[in-house]
Amino acid sequence: MPSKWASRFDAVLNLFTSFGFFAHPSDDARVIREFARVLKPGGLLVWHGGSRDGVMARFLQRDWWTAADGTLFAQEREFDSLSGVLTVHSTWRKGAQKGEREHRLRLYTATRLSELCAGAGLVVEQAYDGFNDRPLRRTSSEMLLVARKE
Repeated sequence: MPSKWASRFDAVLNLFTSFGFFAHPSDDARVIREFARVLKPGGLLVWHGGSRDGVMARFLQRDWWTAADGTLFAQEREFDSLSGVLTVHSTWRKGAQKGEREHRLRLYTATRLSELCAGAGLVVEQAYDGFNDRPLRRTSSEMLLVARKE
């Protein structure tokens, strides 16, 4: 973001899987620092995404389903506990048509995200079970964190 955007915004929003796709976790930390840099003092970061604890509590190695139009979808998942990277291989088939893709996503715990925020001058004040009005739980597959810039 342009340097002139320093301390420009009252809020920054991170919605669902727009975080965690970098190959190295230091790049995720750089993104958090950039969020903090563009926030005004007292500004809010609202971070929404997958919760490593909850995803792992309900981990499915593979599943499949059929969409309303008859397309069959299948996914196989692997999780590397050391890197925190979830790899998802997706395939689909509808009649003679078929396709596949693979993506990787680094999942974080609320604890680790709070540490990244603290390192950037952001204090996590609230943690929710996704977009629900209840506290984050160990089994929450999504989390919404609200952090304030000091």
